[in-house]
Amino acid sequence: MPWILRFAIGSFLLFVIGAVMIVWACVSTGWEAIGRFGWGLLTAGAGLIGSALLSTTSAVTQQRWRTFSLALLSASVLLFLLLLVFAKFV
Repeated sequence: MPWILRFAIGSFLLFVIGAVMIVWACVSTGWEAIGRFGWGLLTAGAGLIGSALLSTTSAVTQQRWRTFSLALLSASVLLFLLLLVFAKFV
């Protein structure tokens, strides 16, 4: 497995951690929720952008891993859309 794809997987996990922080902030109350929401946005944003860029780069440069790279990119985008739908209804 190429290193760039490993970094893309790490960025995806960073995005998942940020998404969990955002969900936790949405269901909690108080002033702490603002801090959790802010850190979750920062973490999820960095993870989503990193995962998208690294997955795209890996899909272009690594022919053997193209399907896996595009699946990782699709999972990132779908999880982001799911997070938007959750935030709209909470």
